[in-house]
Amino acid sequence: MSSPYANYDPTKAIVQADPYPYYAYLREHEPVKYIPEMNAYAVSRHSDVQAVLRNHEQFSSGPLIQLAFGDFNPAPDSPYLLASDPPDHTRLRNLVNKAFSKRMLDSKRTEIVAIVKQLLDEASENEEFDVIEEFSSPLPVHIIGQIMGIETEMRADFRRWSNNVTAGGNAAALTDAQRAEMRQDTEDFRDYFLKRIAEVRKKPEANLISDLVQAEEAGDKLTADEVLAMCVLLLIAGNETTTSLISNAIICLRDFPEQEKIARADRSLVPNMTEEVLRYLSPIQFLFRQSISETQVAGVTIPKDATVLAMYASANRDESVFKNADQLDVRRENLRQHTAFGWGIHMCVGRALGLLEGELALNHMFDRFKTIEITQEKIEWCDAFYLRGPKNLKIRCR
Repeated sequence: MSSPYANYDPTKAIVQADPYPYYAYLREHEPVKYIPEMNAYAVSRHSDVQAVLRNHEQFSSGPLIQLAFGDFNPAPDSPYLLASDPPDHTRLRNLVNKAFSKRMLDSKRTEIVAIVKQLLDEASENEEFDVIEEFSSPLPVHIIGQIMGIETEMRADFRRWSNNVTAGGNAAALTDAQRAEMRQDTEDFRDYFLKRIAEVRKKPEANLISDLVQAEEAGDKLTADEVLAMCVLLLIAGNETTTSLISNAIICLRDFPEQEKIARADRSLVPNMTEEVLRYLSPIQFLFRQSISETQVAGVTIPKDATVLAMYASANRDESVFKNADQLDVRRENLRQHTAFGWGIHMCVGRALGLLEGELALNHMFDRFKTIEITQEKIEWCDAFYLRGPKNLKIRCR
């Protein structure tokens, strides 16, 4: 009798409800699984996922944005850093790194702390509140908005635009009304950033958009379309992953109360706890690659031009790398091996910012609240099938 977990298709509701038993089955029985519904190959073991992510000459990132955003890409004619291969990726990364420097991040720490405190002040006016609506979603949008020089009154629009674009990869599940709304949001997203790029090109400002416009490497600068794609990527990646990191952390506190006690008692463990949450409940479950030529992974032949799913979340529960992988352990020592931020040349450019946001959010919540209790019975997960985070999360804090 075959296992129910053999029928893995990440677009199905039953899988999205709890994908982890499917990952465990795949790692043991089908480490490279062909998914006919997607015409794609899922790679689930840690060593194989890292190998795919490292080998950009064999596994191209080219189709990633189309598969993730579908027809709702605000920059359809622009090269995205995340979906570029060398030498284009090398050029884009060198230019972006100049704008997204450690010095810039260090200079923003005080402002980030102020945003965390302000949002917690407002949220805690009510003993019970939706932590996503009131804190974990506005936090990264406020922070990346401030870094990018986005007007405060636009931040609610950016949250909506970001959420809608990431749902575009699963367009078959959308209604006509949802598609129409998302199409309009995509156009508004694009129009806003092209206008801002033109403004800072004429008159530079002290923000990341201006830094991207001014960034230069060996006489080479980013075009307006390249800056647009980078702005879209930073806003969406910064919003979705950090929102899910914080809300997923609260779910972990509920499920592993002893680990919360350990972290509260020794705050030096909070940065490690942040990374462990990313490993245990990875906000990005997988991303896409395309095989350049026929190849083999774990003894399975993957044909030329096939879509490959590099399963970050499965790799992060691989027992051969992470002992007791289905348990949260804030003292875990080998967290540098987790793939929640990707691997190789495509390691997330905003990794340091995301970790800082998560660490500050958890520390200030621990400072302010003695107890954090989830009050809703059922968690409904986000619509984007390659992401993992709750749509809403009601909590009571004392």
